Amino acid sequence: MKRIISMTLVLLMLAASLLCIESLAVPRVPTADDMGGYENVCLTYTYRRNGADNGRHYESDLLPYTAYLDKNGNIKDFFFDSYLFLPCMGNGPSGARMHLDENNPTKAIDWTDYVNDTFAKGANVDALESAYGKTKAALGDTKSKAGVFFTILYPGKKATSFGTLGGKSLNFSKMEDRKYAVKWMIDEQISLFNQRGYKNLDLVGFYWLEEYIAANDDKELLNYASDYLHSKGLKFIWIPWYKANGYDNWKNYGFDVACMQPNLMWLGFNDPMRVKSSVQLSEKYGLSMEMECDGRVYTDEYFARYLNYLDGGLNSSMMDSVKMYYQDGKTAVYYRACYSSDPQYRMVYDLTYKYAKKTLTQSDIDAVRPETVEIGYEVVNDIGRNNLKELGVDWLSVGKSYTGCKSFVDGNGADYQQVSGKELTDGIIASEELSTDWHAFHHSLLDKDGRLSVVVDLGEVRNDLTHFYAHFDNRLDFGIGSPLGVTLYVSNDGKNFRQIAVPKLIMDSTDSCIKHETAPISARYVKMSFGLSGGSFVFCSEFLIGAKKAGYVEPSEPEESTKPEESKPESTSKPDETSKNNGGDENSNGGNEETRPEGSVSENDETLDNSAPESVSENNASEGDASENGGNSENNEIGVWLWVIIGAALLAVIAIVIIVIVKKRK
Repeated sequence: MKRIISMTLVLLMLAASLLCIESLAVPRVPTADDMGGYENVCLTYTYRRNGADNGRHYESDLLPYTAYLDKNGNIKDFFFDSYLFLPCMGNGPSGARMHLDENNPTKAIDWTDYVNDTFAKGANVDALESAYGKTKAALGDTKSKAGVFFTILYPGKKATSFGTLGGKSLNFSKMEDRKYAVKWMIDEQISLFNQRGYKNLDLVGFYWLEEYIAANDDKELLNYASDYLHSKGLKFIWIPWYKANGYDNWKNYGFDVACMQPNLMWLGFNDPMRVKSSVQLSEKYGLSMEMECDGRVYTDEYFARYLNYLDGGLNSSMMDSVKMYYQDGKTAVYYRACYSSDPQYRMVYDLTYKYAKKTLTQSDIDAVRPETVEIGYEVVNDIGRNNLKELGVDWLSVGKSYTGCKSFVDGNGADYQQVSGKELTDGIIASEELSTDWHAFHHSLLDKDGRLSVVVDLGEVRNDLTHFYAHFDNRLDFGIGSPLGVTLYVSNDGKNFRQIAVPKLIMDSTDSCIKHETAPISARYVKMSFGLSGGSFVFCSEFLIGAKKAGYVEPSEPEESTKPEESKPESTSKPDETSKNNGGDENSNGGNEETRPEGSVSENDETLDNSAPESVSENNASEGDASENGGNSENNEIGVWLWVIIGAALLAVIAIVIIVIVKKRK
């Protein structure tokens, strides 16, 4: 009897230990088993209504994706095993953007037109059937099928007169109507898919188009969609941008697989740690990593960024997990790389193929890494936004008038559009994103030289100008790019300008600035001119022009030896990118706008990616880095240890009860 009791206690303790270990374990990253056997998903953007033939794909467009082609165009192997059809950033027939814009939400006509276009005869899904069949025939394969995912558009709650779907008039202020529309979107695409009788395609699941959780009650809607899809044996997938709202508890929304965007490709600066940080978060919360590249990847800098993605995937669990690939809309990067005569550009295609097949090695990457990458900026931990207005300088520009490119005020009614025309010289360094402190330079409002510029009139000729500063936003997740090639000019008459400097841009994770100091120069008018690098906007909050105060002496610091060791300041850590609201569709561009310019078509878009609706803005504080995500990670750890304590207590009670029983029997 004693032996049985002892064995029981041991087994109970082992079971409790296993439960504790399991509860403390890091979530498993998604694999092909979670995706019906598929693991390399190519994002296939369609529906570019302002482009040639609606941006549709045909067999020849998709062949370099279904097949791996050698440099002579011969089919050597399968490439991507699955394809996600989704719309570009353009507008539907109603004029609404296909991605979330609560101020101008999509209508029924947009939904029906998009779905019908996806199944356009001979294009898109039809073309995939044909291209995959051609690949199978060349490889002598009769069994393989390409996985297919379709998209669920976002039912914006302000669409109170959405229109009619399936004979029902819908008002999206009602949750039941939003659910009806989501179900219609699923059923309609399933029906069209089944009607075609595809032999080479396998319908795997559906994708939630918005890349962040846009509103609190979206959880109910998403769980409804998830349950409905699961009832049909289909998967539900999601691709949030870097640290997007909801990324760290994605399973609670009913998704089967989530794949996070690192968004390095659209950062205003090349952050060598971004992919590593994204991978760590993905592994911590059980996501996979999206591969990303755009048309700039043929340049050394952006080729090096792409290698950073490959590095990050190779040296982590990401290469063995589900992989999703963003590479612009038609004609996209891998297509162009496949047929490129530039060896480096072609290498993008070849390395991606190896990555997809899990045969990529470190030597493959190192052998083609550019030796040097010329960049026109300096990356720092913190630009010191609060210290831009130095002591000892008279800021002569404050309160002065200026001319030049107008601020963009059309579109979504965001705060930055409520400008007074004094933003650049009011002396205020903006501290909040999209606030009224920003002057929004836009690519549709250029000067006669085709650049973005501003000219400040100091009111009189000054002979003592020494300091020139400007402060910019650096947030491609809102479509806000970095100024390119900032150049400073001065003039006495406002007509004849001479160049005085091309200062290097100084950037941190959310802000950037220029700083130029010189011996005193003479001028009344000061001009700043620059180009646009990524996104549709450059946001500038202040253009400061000053003169060093006569007789000013910099405060001296005590010699190092006189300072107590503990008084030395700690090194400044890089500010957390999500300490400010990330809601709004990188940034991108890190922008995609998927924090990136989605489907490459956004290069011509003239609308800023809208910030998250008010209903979610208060919740975006939960978005940060895992180490600072407060709520979720701390609560999870507290919950785990609470279960450990409860388990130990239960074991103690069981042991006591058994001992008492044994003693009584004696």
